[in-house]
Order: sequence, then C-alpha cells, then structure tokens
Amino acid sequence: RAVEIANDLEPDAFVLTGDYVSHEKEYIDPVAGELGKLESEFGTYACLGNHDHWTDADLVTKSFRSAGMRVLVNDGFRFEARGQAFWLCGVDDYMVKQTDLSAALHGSYPDEMKMLLAHNPVILRQAARYGVDVMFSGHTHGGQVKIRDKDKARPKIRRKLSSGLHKRKDTQIYITRGIGTVVLPVRYQCPPEISLIELRCA
Repeated sequence: RAVEIANDLEPDAFVLTGDYVSHEKEYIDPVAGELGKLESEFGTYACLGNHDHWTDADLVTKSFRSAGMRVLVNDGFRFEARGQAFWLCGVDDYMVKQTDLSAALHGSYPDEMKMLLAHNPVILRQAARYGVDVMFSGHTHGGQVKIRDKDKARPKIRRKLSSGLHKRKDTQIYITRGIGTVVLPVRYQCPPEISLIELRCA
C-alpha cells in the first residue's frame, strides 16, 4: 500500500533512509521486491540503518541492488538530470560505527549542492561542518509514541530532532517518521508518513 501511495505522487526520484527489516533475514528479499516496485524517472537511492546491520547488511545491499535500487554505502556520485547536477551520497550507519562522511563526499566539488542520505540524524553537526546542503534521515520513527503534557497543546518529545525539517548553519535536514514501528507495532499521536520533498534553488 505504501509503494502504491508513493508511486501515485509521481516523484522524480525516491530516497530511502534505512531500517528495512528488524531482525529476521527472511524478510529482506520480500521487502526488496516490494520497494523495487517504486517507479520514478531517476530511480531509487538508499542508505542502510542499524537494524539492517543487526540483521544482515550485506544481504540487504545485495537484494536491494538486485531489485534495481542504488544503495549508497559511504559513497556518492554526481547526479545529472535535465541539464543540472548535484552530488548525491549516502553514509553507512552511525550506531554500528560505520559512518564515513569524508568517503561519501569524495569527488564532490566545493561549490556544488550536496545531498546526503544518513539513517541517523545525529550526524547533522558533522554534515554541517562538511558543507552538506540537505540531508535526509529516519531512525527516530518520529518518536512513535507521543504523550501530550496535560497543560500543553504539544506532545512531549524525547529528542530534539525527532521529525520534520530542521537546520544547522547552512545545512537543512528532513527527518521522516517513516512507515514502520519498532519493539511494539504501535504508533500513538505520531502517524506514519511518506514525505514528498520539492527542492528549489535559492
């Protein structure tokens, strides 16, 4: 259903920000098969999350690539379309100490727009130091369960960067709530989302 909704949005490209499976290897091929049905003019690009590593990162990478998606593991390339170009890169997961932003940006020009896929938003400070322009992350599930304060309209948020659009210096980050859950199959006051992002020049 999520793939159908996403395809109906008719985006130019898809970016996926990790944690495709929780712990069971038998789900890797089926999820790759479903996500391989995402259809866009310029394809699907993905990075890995901590749960992908805890399950089988090599198998996730192999299955996704076999399904036609490009998995960016501490690497990047010059994305060219419609007479324009920018650097699109992805890092491996921070929680398993595999993140190498320098390697992901290797080959980029100092003055070109840089887009980063990084499962864990905690590397935002580092991305800002490296001059990343826009970063897409997941990991947080948006909090998954949000309890409202009795005297406040807004729900309590356990971490500062849990979902939505944020900025540090000249680096913008969008953190998606994603479509899944972890530990318990429950969301409360934190609905899943498929994010449609439009990039514009300054």
